[in-house]
Amino acid sequence: MDDFTLSGSLQTVEQDVITIMDATPKTGLRLNTDKCQVIMEDFTGLPTSSVFNSFVRVEKAEMTLLGSPVLKGTAQDAAISHKIDELEKAVDRLSLLHPMTPWCC
Repeated sequence: MDDFTLSGSLQTVEQDVITIMDATPKTGLRLNTDKCQVIMEDFTGLPTSSVFNSFVRVEKAEMTLLGSPVLKGTAQDAAISHKIDELEKAVDRLSLLHPMTPWCC
């Protein structure tokens, strides 16, 4: 397993994470909590003694899935800006190419 997503109430997802962590000796699968994310609109409801403490906190508006924005908002704006930057760089580099002379028989 590489990536997966859990969804539901905070309590349900927390229990699911605990179940996965407890199953590590049986399954050999281990969560890399440095890469795990908890995605919420408001983090004030997140308990301080939660399994989510070591997870990366991502605001819902900045949520991406496999690098693509999920919702309109900050993440989508950032993705579009990044693509514009890439296209501008490509256009600038086109001027460095020398035109090819047609090959003739």
